[in-house]
Amino acid sequence: MKKIYTRLFSLIAILILGSCTEKYELETGFDAPESLINPVANQLVEIDLENGTPTVFEWTKSESYYGGVVLYEVLFDKENGDFSNPIYKTVSNAGGGDNWLSLTPKQLIILAKSANIGIDSEGAVKWKVIASQGGEKKETQETRIIKLKRPSGIAEIPGELFIYGQGFEAQTINAAMKFKKTEDGVFEIFASVANSEIILCNSLSDSKVNYKLNNDNKLIESETESGTPINGTGKVYRIVVDFNLLTIKTTEIQSIQMIRTWQYNLGDFTYIGNHKFELKNIALPFYHDWGYPEERYRFWVATNAGREIWGSYHNDQMNGSNIPGMPAFGTQPDGTQPAQYYNVYNLADIPSAGQSQDWIGMYKLPKDSENKRANVVIDLSPTGSYKHSVTVIN
Repeated sequence: MKKIYTRLFSLIAILILGSCTEKYELETGFDAPESLINPVANQLVEIDLENGTPTVFEWTKSESYYGGVVLYEVLFDKENGDFSNPIYKTVSNAGGGDNWLSLTPKQLIILAKSANIGIDSEGAVKWKVIASQGGEKKETQETRIIKLKRPSGIAEIPGELFIYGQGFEAQTINAAMKFKKTEDGVFEIFASVANSEIILCNSLSDSKVNYKLNNDNKLIESETESGTPINGTGKVYRIVVDFNLLTIKTTEIQSIQMIRTWQYNLGDFTYIGNHKFELKNIALPFYHDWGYPEERYRFWVATNAGREIWGSYHNDQMNGSNIPGMPAFGTQPDGTQPAQYYNVYNLADIPSAGQSQDWIGMYKLPKDSENKRANVVIDLSPTGSYKHSVTVIN
C-alpha cells in the first residue's frame, strides 16, 4: 500500500510540474472606437457654476475579440494643439471602463482655464479618445471641437486665502497676510486698513487665482491683480470673506477695553500690528466699590456696528462651559489652568440661553496679582485660536 501511495504522489507531482512549465499567454485584440458621438462638433457649452449639469462626452464602444476589458482615456488640447502635450486628460467614468465621460461645471472651468479661455469669454478645445487593453493602445481617428463659454464667478472655493494691497497693513504680495479659515468657504482677518484697495488670492505662487467684487458686489475670480476698494480709516478692521455668500464684510474695531466686572475699565488697548493689541503697565486693583475682591474681567469692543463683548467660553457661574468639550476652570489661573483658558471668543457667537449676560465669558486675574501691574496682549493671529495673555510685571 505504501508503494502505491508513493507512486501516486510522484505522478501528481509530475503533473503539477508539467503544468507549471506551460506558458500562458493572454490573448488580446480590440477595435479602436469608430467615432465620437457627443457633444456634436462645435457645440457651445455655456458653463453654469450655480445651476449647470454635467456635460457628457460619449463615443462608440470598442469591440474586444476575446472578451477582455477595454479601458478609455480622454485627451483635451487647445484648438491648434496636436495632443503631444494635452492640456487636460482623464480616464472615463467607472475608472476607465465606460465609453463616456462626465465633466462637472467646475471641471469644465479647469479645462477652460487650461485652454486660456478668459473670464466671461468664449473659446474652443478639441478632444479625442484612446482605448487600451493589455498594454496595446488604439485611438479614434476623429477629433472633435467643443466651444466653451466661461462665466464670471467662483469656479472653486479656495482652501486658503491671502490679502495685501496699497493702504493695507501688508502692501505687497511678498508681505501678504494669510486669513484664518473659520469654516468651509469663510475667511477672517484683523488688520489695519486705510482708504485703499485690497487684493485677494488663493496662493502666493505664479499660478494663483485672484478674487474681487464685481459691480453687483459679488465675489468673482479676476485674471489681474486689480483689487477691491475699501473705505478704511487707518484703524483695525475685521475683514470676513464669505465664498458661500460671495461677500466681503468689513467691521471697524474702534476701541477695545479690558473691563473688570462688571464695568470698571482697567485700560484701553493699542493696536501694535500683526493682528495684536496691547495694554501696558496697567494696575490690577481687586477691590470694587462694594468692598470685597472682584478679579473677573472680559473685553468690551466698540465697532462701527455697535458694541461686542469678547471673553472666555465659561458660563455665568464659571463652573461650566458654553462650548462643548471645554473644561471649566473657575479659580484664578496659577499655571494649572487649561491651555484653552485664555482663548478669546466673540460672545455673540456662543449660545448661552438662560444665563445672566452680565457675567458670561469671564476670566480671572492671575493668582497673587492683586495690586500689582501687568501687560496684556490680545493676539488675533490667523494661526491657531484667538487668545490673550496677562503678564504680571511687579
